[in-house]
Amino acid sequence: MEEDRESEELKQCLEIIPDDVTIDAIPLSTKSQTIVDYKIYKEWKKSFFQIIRADGNSQMYLTFGKMLKNFNREDLEVLLSIVKARFKKTEPVNYMDNFLLLNLKTMFEHHIEDSVWKNQ
Repeated sequence: MEEDRESEELKQCLEIIPDDVTIDAIPLSTKSQTIVDYKIYKEWKKSFFQIIRADGNSQMYLTFGKMLKNFNREDLEVLLSIVKARFKKTEPVNYMDNFLLLNLKTMFEHHIEDSVWKNQ
């Protein structure tokens, strides 16, 4: 009797989904977390880019090239928007901030005046 009652309760809790319904889902473990901020971290004479993700994790990069290998285009576009927002009203005073801003701008905003594009 008790098992019948439990099975009836379970049947009431279950909702039957028709066969023609599909769900397109990406597991969170495979989707990269969005970049929310960055910092320049200095240790002795070395400077690192500290990239902070939405889930609270951060990663340190010594060179811009290593960062490029680990990022996809979406990550770089988000990072560019963060850097541009930070320096919208002021100019970067830190060499690393200026380096990051100029390299990201060169990658996404092609200007004919840029020396990189003049030499092409």
